[in-house]
Amino acid sequence: MASAENPSDFDPSRFLRSFIDVAKAVLISPRVFFSVMVRQGAFTRPVTFLVSCVLIHTFLAGLIHQDGGLVFQNLVMGITNPFLTAGIFFLILTRLFHSPGTYGATFRINAYASAVGLVTWIPAAGPFLELYRLYILVVGLRTIYEIKTSRAVITILLTMVVYTVMFRVLYNVTGGQFIKLPG
Repeated sequence: MASAENPSDFDPSRFLRSFIDVAKAVLISPRVFFSVMVRQGAFTRPVTFLVSCVLIHTFLAGLIHQDGGLVFQNLVMGITNPFLTAGIFFLILTRLFHSPGTYGATFRINAYASAVGLVTWIPAAGPFLELYRLYILVVGLRTIYEIKTSRAVITILLTMVVYTVMFRVLYNVTGGQFIKLPG
């Protein structure tokens, strides 16, 4: 059951209080949050939460790194990637594993997992906290799709492969002008 301690969705009409409650619920007890999360409806609430997390992360990371290109990249990728990632997750889960679910619920998992971005700007801790984002995604996929942890992990790993191939192709097509990849 949803409550202030266990919110089921972000409520823009109570912006600050709801933002803090949802972020805290996702970061501290993702299993409980995803078990009560609203799974359908308009994207307005999760998108507003996502954009807020990305803006806060980008502002704080921008203060530390003072790199306009990095700020722009954080904004664009932080807002667009959850939509694309949700699509890839959804296709893998419904086509490969034949799990029932919706794109909307899958997007909500990604949008609310963006709460990790509120702390990943911290130097040296960011990469470790991104691993926690993967854990939150596993918990969300497992809870919403009612699948085994191994299938959630495989879904995320396959999505990483898809992104790697996509970025390599984009890198090769643009001659490295659009995306700077290591190596």
